[in-house]
Order: sequence, then C-alpha cells, then structure tokens
Amino acid sequence: MITVVGLGFNENSITKRGMDMLLASEMIISRTLRTPPSKSIAGLVNGSFDYLYDKAEDFDELNRTIASELIRLSESYPNLVYCVDGDGYKDSSVAELSKLVEIQIIPGPFDLAINPSTSCLYLSAYERLDSIYPDPETPICVYAIDDAEIASEVKLFLLKFYSPEEKVALCTAKSKTYIELVDLDRQKAYGTDTAIYVEKGNNSSFADLLRIMTRLTAPNGCPWDKAQTHESIRINLLEEAYETVQAITDENIDGMIEELGDVLLQVVFHCDIALRSGEFTLEDVIKGLNDKLVGRHTHIFGSDKADSESGALSVWENNKMKEKHQQTFSAAVNDVPDCFPALLRAQKVAKRVEKGGLRRSLDELKSSLVAYIDELVVQKNDSKKDELLGKAFLALAWIAHHVDVSGEQALLDTVTRLQKKYTAFEKAVIKDGLKVNELNCEQAKKYFDGAVDESV
Repeated sequence: MITVVGLGFNENSITKRGMDMLLASEMIISRTLRTPPSKSIAGLVNGSFDYLYDKAEDFDELNRTIASELIRLSESYPNLVYCVDGDGYKDSSVAELSKLVEIQIIPGPFDLAINPSTSCLYLSAYERLDSIYPDPETPICVYAIDDAEIASEVKLFLLKFYSPEEKVALCTAKSKTYIELVDLDRQKAYGTDTAIYVEKGNNSSFADLLRIMTRLTAPNGCPWDKAQTHESIRINLLEEAYETVQAITDENIDGMIEELGDVLLQVVFHCDIALRSGEFTLEDVIKGLNDKLVGRHTHIFGSDKADSESGALSVWENNKMKEKHQQTFSAAVNDVPDCFPALLRAQKVAKRVEKGGLRRSLDELKSSLVAYIDELVVQKNDSKKDELLGKAFLALAWIAHHVDVSGEQALLDTVTRLQKKYTAFEKAVIKDGLKVNELNCEQAKKYFDGAVDESV
C-alpha cells in the first residue's frame, strides 16, 4: 500500500504522525521540492517529480505519469511514502493514484487563516498555473506566495479569471486582511505562509459561458434561443467565420475578439442543442478534438519525424487518411466538402489529386491556361464557354497550389483592392467635373492609374 503524507501549507508544518511515517520509510518521493512545505523535508526524500513538470503536455498527463511511476516504485518498496502539499486529500495526483491502487492518507494540517472548504480549489504558487482553468464560481486559494515575484505571477494568472478590483483575502498563519487583486504584488512583506483566497470571479470563464447558454435554452429561457435547431442556425457559423476572417484581414484586434467570441458561441450553441436532443455533448467534441490533435501530430506525440513545415504537413495528411480510413486517394479527393467556395474547393481537389499521382507541371498548366482563354474568347457555343472557363479556373487553382498561395484569399484581396481603387478613381473624376461613363478609354486608364486609395 502507498502512503500519502500531507505536508500542510507552510514550511515545517508537517504533523508528528507524518514525520514518523517518513522516518520509518525506506523510500520517500515528494511531488515537488520547490514549495515551502516540501523544502522542510528535502533532506529526507529520495526523489521528486519536478523533472516531469516540463515534459508533461498538461496536468492530466502529469498526474497519470506520477501515478504510474509511484505504482512502479511500490513494487520494489512496499512501504513507499508519497509527500504532497496541503492536507493530502485535494492533490490531483493523489486522486489519480487512488483510482488505480489502494492508498492511505496521513493528513497535513490546515494551517491557513481561512475556513477550510471541500469546494475550494487549493493551488501552490510554485506549480505551473498557466495551464489551470478554475471555475470562478468556486472559491480558490493560492498558497506559498513567499516573495513579490511569485505574487506577480499569481496575480497575472488570477487576472485571467477575476477583475483587478476583486476583493481578496490575503492570509498568513496568524492574520487575514482584504486587498484588491491588483495590489497582490505590492505588499510590504511575504512569507512561506502567505496565501490568497478569492471567493468568486467576474463571469469571464468558459464555464460561465456554458451556464449562460444553458440558462438561455432552459424551459423558462429565451423563446428564440430554445427554439433553434442545428439547421436553423447553420448559416450563422459561416457568417461569423467570414466576419472573423475580415477582422483578421483588417488587423482589427477588437474585431477579432468579438468575432472569435461569436464563432465560439456557435460551437457552444450547437453542443447545447445536441445535448438537449441526446445527440452528443461538448465533452464529445473536445475529446474528438484532443484525439485528433494528438493522433495527427505523431511527429510530436509519436515516433514520426518532421523537421520542416512541409514534413509536418505530410505527417498530418497521412495520419488524416488513416484516421478517416481512406484507403484510396479517391476517398480523400471526394472528401472535400461540396459547400466550399468554388475556387477553394478547386485548389483543395488539385492538391489531393497531385498527392494521388496526377501531377501537372507549372509549364503545362500555364500552357493549358493560355489555350483555354484563347479558345474561350472566340467560342460561340455557350455550354462550351462554360466548360472552357471552368477549365481555366481549375488551371489557375492548380497553379495557386504549385506556388503555395491561397487562390481564394488572393482573389478576395484583389477584389477588395479593386473596390477601393475604383472608389478613389470615381472621386477623382467627379472632382474634375466629369462623369465616369463619359470618359474615353485613354482618359479612364489615366484616372484609374493615378487613383490613390485614401483609406490606406
């Protein structure tokens, strides 16, 4: 059996029972040796898991790895002791370990000047806080804030979820005062027993978004929201995506924040509809995404190698075909969505048929493009014109693939420039007292060539 010893929240706060267990054990492993509670027993331990923190992709992986390592060690050391900060019960690696083997816990003291709560999230300031996303509706306590630099890191972490003016309790083993969160790193003194306690947040977390969405679609919620279906709001996702692209094109950061929020709303909305109809859950979507990212990045999470962008993309495409059980290239070619804009779809298909062995050189494509256009301008048959123009567009899309440019985006950008330059052209003509439709070709070209877009 593995024994877990809680070290408390401050330096030298381990209980006599906990210390006796350490002295009687031949193998002691501490989760970390970087926190004040763990430093007090550093001379007794045989090792720690500090080396895993930078290797793990997230805390879930870290906790699983810690649990498996402890189980492996316990096979050689039956009286293995595992030390963690706090009381021992709330540590996430202990929770993972308890799922796999039988453990006993020798609790550490609750030596903070706040009332202990089973719902409170306790975090050490020495842990990697950047990958933790607490629910602001749940109280949070961050302890071991022993200098101003650590206090600054904790403040920046908490400001992602709480407002700067949030009233928080600054605690030590003997005192408790209330300050604004923004002042956390401006205190006169800190110590190993310094902790911060926050009661609730400012409705800015992903969990809050889910709660708001659930409220809107509840039986007594918004009549419009709760009446929507996947089909009724499907076009909204396209509109919000295009508006996001426009904000990115305009380098409009405020616009990006707003439009990305609207895209996220569509995802949450569809997941809420699916949950109510029993189709799938948000967790299913997130799990699918996580599995896809890991499964397609085998050059990061597996044994494949990729030292360049093209190499990484090739690994991604190969894994994508395996994942979708596409045993032929035709399956991948026909997997391009019908609803894509025509030029984007053409370029995607051209890229995939090339991967499937149907390669065309740039010179061949250029020759074909010229031939199609030459024939198009003299063709009298309307259906033949459609065919020739389609072939010309496809050749252009294929060329875009060869030169690694998005044909769709290039055309959109060029059309936007034309709109802006034409506006400047017409302004210049009107300024000179003329009308655009009364200009001859030479005059029009002169005005257009000299037009300057004032918005640039």
